[in-house]
Amino acid sequence: MNIDLSVPPATRHRLAGPLLVAGALVVGCGVLRVVDPAGGPTICPFKAWTGLDCPGCGATRAAHQLLNGHLLAALDLNAVFVLGVPLIAWWIGAWLVQTFRGPGLPMPHLSPVLLRVAIVVLIVFGVARNLPIAPLSWLGTGT
Repeated sequence: MNIDLSVPPATRHRLAGPLLVAGALVVGCGVLRVVDPAGGPTICPFKAWTGLDCPGCGATRAAHQLLNGHLLAALDLNAVFVLGVPLIAWWIGAWLVQTFRGPGLPMPHLSPVLLRVAIVVLIVFGVARNLPIAPLSWLGTGT
């Protein structure tokens, strides 16, 4: 009795993207957990050219702090990134569950209105974190 254990090409193609994303996330998180990006060169072109924090500045260092269990330190580096991590994790988790098991978790959809709100939030955050006003100055990365 022969049992064919090969995966059909259509299934392989459907699984390739999610498997690559999941693998890259696992490897990236593993490296970032061990390697502290603080003190390294500025990799943000906006920060290098202007000296100001963009909305993404501090996200890599914040991810390192989160992976090491330091929530407050991560919030200090990039609050919007830290607050967005659960939403991103839910989206990726729902995508993986849907790919491997079918419908399970509700899959969030990015509507045009939600996209506009996200853009406005990022712009406001980007401006507010660079203002030298006492209540807002803590939003900057401090570097």
